[in-house]
Parts: sequence; C-alpha cells; structure tokens
Amino acid sequence: MKKENFLTNAILLILSFLITELTTNAQTQLPNSNFEQWKVTTAGKAVPTGWHTFSDGDCQLKGIVSIGCSTGKKNHSSRVAGHNGYACEITATSILGVVANGAMTTGQMVLASTTPKDTINIIYSDIHNKVGHNGFARFTGRPDSVYMWCKVSVKKSTSIPSCKIHLHGAVPYIDVPKHTPGVPQKGKIANAFCVFAGHNDGQWHKYRFPFVYYNSNGKVTTSRSQQPSYALASFSTNKVPGAGNSGDKLAFDDIVMIYNKRLSQILIDGQPMEFFNPDCTQYELYASADGIPFISAETASPNATVSVEQARPDNNYTATITVTHDDGEKSYTVSFTPEHKKLLVTHP
Repeated sequence: MKKENFLTNAILLILSFLITELTTNAQTQLPNSNFEQWKVTTAGKAVPTGWHTFSDGDCQLKGIVSIGCSTGKKNHSSRVAGHNGYACEITATSILGVVANGAMTTGQMVLASTTPKDTINIIYSDIHNKVGHNGFARFTGRPDSVYMWCKVSVKKSTSIPSCKIHLHGAVPYIDVPKHTPGVPQKGKIANAFCVFAGHNDGQWHKYRFPFVYYNSNGKVTTSRSQQPSYALASFSTNKVPGAGNSGDKLAFDDIVMIYNKRLSQILIDGQPMEFFNPDCTQYELYASADGIPFISAETASPNATVSVEQARPDNNYTATITVTHDDGEKSYTVSFTPEHKKLLVTHP
C-alpha cells in the first residue's frame, strides 16, 4: 500500500470514528440543551435550534377563528441571559381573550382548536417530518434522571410551570394522547414529569427529576431493556392548558441527562466492603495470607453494567471495576498489598 493511501485511509478512519462518537454522544442528550444556538422561523420569530413553539407550529384553525393562527404565532420564545450564556424564556399570552400557555418543545405543536384544553391541540414527535419543520429529536440514551436550571416568574401561586420528557420508540408519539384507559400509548418507554413550584422569585434554581421506565403493558418496571429512538420534551408556563395568567414566564437552561455510573457496593469474597463510599474510586487494602480475594460489585443504576478485572500479580494486585452506561464508563480500583509485603509498606 502506498504511504499516501495509508495516510488517507487512516485519516478517514479517524474521522469516521469521531463522527460516530459525536453522533452517539449527541443522542444521549437533548439537542441544543444549553440554548446557545438560535434560528429565525418563517414567521420571523427566534427559536432555539432543535426546538419549536407556536411561531413555527402547525395551525389548523379554519374560518374566522383562523385569526388565532397569526395571533398565536406571537406567543414565541425569547433568548435571555441564562444560568450560563443564553437561555430560553417562554411567556403566556392572551389569544382571543383566552390564556395560552407559553410553550416550547422538541416536537411539533398543532393548534387545531381555540379551546386550550381541547385534546385535538397536541404536541407530538413528527418523526416523518410531515409538517416539514423537523419536529423531532433523535435520542437513544436511557438516563436515570435529568437536571436543569429554571427561573419562574408567575402572577399567581396557582400557576405551576412544568416540563415533560418522554422517551419513546420509532412512532409519532403524542405528549397528551387520546387513548383507551389502561392501554398504553404505542412506543412508550420512559418519562420524567417536572414541576417548578416553590421558587416564584425570578431567580435561577437547579431542579432534578427521575425518569420512570415502563414495560410493553405500560407498567412501571426496573428493567431498561428497551432502547428509545426519540425524546419528546415540552416546557409550559402552566401544567394545565389555559389555566395560567397572561404574562407568566418560565426560563430554562442547561438541561442535562444524568447517567448514574456509581457503584452501590463493592463486595470482597461476597461480603460488603467496610467504609465503602460510592464517590470514592480508589481503595488500598491488605490481603490476608489466604491469598488475594475475589472482587464483585453492584451498580446504583439498573441500566448500568459492571465488569471486574481481578487482582493478580501481573497487574500489581489491583482489581479494576468498570461501570458502563449509555454515555460512557467509570472505573474503581481496589489495590491489595499481600501479607508478606506488609512490613515494606510505609505509612505517613
């Protein structure tokens, strides 16, 4: 092989690897989750890249009430100073005398009724790009929780801003569907329901919420064998459609999916290690005259896996425990000093 061809192939291989890594990592977090990237819609309104609001929504109102379409498109997001850099802020407005919650989603918004609570007004993952606005977010992670920074400024305590994040399969998943009670929506895998109550002070506060996973029958499960294809995230100035007040505001920033790679326990010959701390990743112990013990471990997350390289003379009597989650790995080490070397160890 010529040197030039070898270098070219090597470069292509490295680029391919990097692209694969970037794609994989991107799908374990929501798009533009720090809201630093913005674009202008066809309605002339600014929205964060990868997110959608009324300004580029699918308005299906007909006749005289279609005026609600142009009015509704005024209910758009604003780029504001955030926790770090920029953030997204949504504001509730009044449309034809009816309060319309400020809303933002990774999916597609459909305005089909002037009654906010009407279930034909939906937010869904437009995975087939039916509307043409790329109203979907590819996502393959199985996070344990999500944290974000939010700032609430509402006129009454009855206004409770909220966020819902659905993880689902390759179907046009709907945020609040009309369905038969007891029958789960097709593609349902997990969700996190977030409410931002108690901090109506116009200041940034950090929130953290767990994800709940479901089996094919819609029952809560600890198994996370199903891998999602998409995420549908939606923010609203009120958890109840039309129940807020015009002028209510919710700002949000730095949304981070958490993949817990901590251990819940290290076991030495099947017995829990004394003084174990999940945040401590390095341990040094003496080995008895009976030999080097067998190490095993348990993960804190049901979706993490663990592997152990046992301590041996050729690895300096150091056991390495590797915890793997969707977004990467974390290692713990347990080093042993054999009993016959005990006198050679110097302690401070």
